[in-house]
Amino acid sequence: MTTHKTPSSAHGSDRDAVGFHRSWFPVGLAQELEKGAVTGIDFLGTRAVLYRDPAGNPVVQSAWCPHLGADLSIGTLVDGQIRCAYHHWRFDSAGSCVHIPTGDKIPPGARIFTYPAAEAWGIVWAFNGEAPLFDLPAIPDAAEPDLIFEARLRGVRHVANWVALSNGVDFQHLRTLHNLPVAATPDTIDVRDDAIEYRVETPAFLQHGRISGTSTFGLHLRRAEEDSFMLFTGAPIDETRTRSFYVVGVRRSPQEVDPGAATVARLQALRDFVEKLMAEDEPVLNTMRFRKGTLVAADRHLARYFKYIDEFPRAPATLDGRP
Repeated sequence: MTTHKTPSSAHGSDRDAVGFHRSWFPVGLAQELEKGAVTGIDFLGTRAVLYRDPAGNPVVQSAWCPHLGADLSIGTLVDGQIRCAYHHWRFDSAGSCVHIPTGDKIPPGARIFTYPAAEAWGIVWAFNGEAPLFDLPAIPDAAEPDLIFEARLRGVRHVANWVALSNGVDFQHLRTLHNLPVAATPDTIDVRDDAIEYRVETPAFLQHGRISGTSTFGLHLRRAEEDSFMLFTGAPIDETRTRSFYVVGVRRSPQEVDPGAATVARLQALRDFVEKLMAEDEPVLNTMRFRKGTLVAADRHLARYFKYIDEFPRAPATLDGRP
């Protein structure tokens, strides 16, 4: 098994040498990962295979068979184990080879890397490391049973995921790019080892945001006594591309089992609002050549965020056993 180290941090030039951040990343929509199905995705500069074990739990593993490097995502599940399409080697949900049809002794190196995986907020998540360093991302002030929510795949952005995540504390762009004059700038932000959080509250307004790891921004927003809940998240395809997802939610009334017409309308309005924000962000994000540049006093929270990113631990450049 690979031992994770925390290499010296870097922006840009030596990023390839230190690998991707040790964070939870979204790898797919839970509703699309059907039992018995096998899915492949490009992830963290390599490839991963996704499926559900016999108990229905998500499994995320390296897609490269250690025999000759065939892509396991074109294989099949046999007795809950992923079987390579090429020579039918089989691997269990822990990554160990459990069967070789020729009857040969199974080599010690015949295993695939298995990412810690979980399911939350309608998304399947994988942690880039042998063991999670912190809890799954969440939306502030809410638990899943409290909300009527939906998760969606937004698509591919041509920017590193942590660059787009800076929007969570870039309060200026809410006014300039999105023309949101009611957006509040907190006096301070709480920067922890694995999260950044802030809260601005008045009798008529609440803005509670949290960046989790280097992948996810969750937001609880209250305007005119209306609560809205959002989660923006992305996973690196490689150093310059991100597969992005989002979640929108509204509060469930105590008697509400299935969403009524009013709830459906609120959720639709929130989804339209979020889609508009992302449509305004993406032309900028997809064409920028990121640099920290010359920061000013108004960028103080962005400066803290970039320091947080610089110091965030990274996994080795490859976890999947490939040279």
